[in-house]
Amino acid sequence: MEFTPMNFVNNLIYIFKGELGLFFALGIIALSTIVLNRIFTTKDE
Repeated sequence: MEFTPMNFVNNLIYIFKGELGLFFALGIIALSTIVLNRIFTTKDE
């Protein structure tokens, strides 16, 4: 096993794509939660 630090730099694009995918997935979950809360909440006046 050899140590090559350049492999980390070469893999940064895959790390970025994974983080971007997580960001979008969490954003979709948050937005759907907000929409469902606005649809199904009752206003007590």
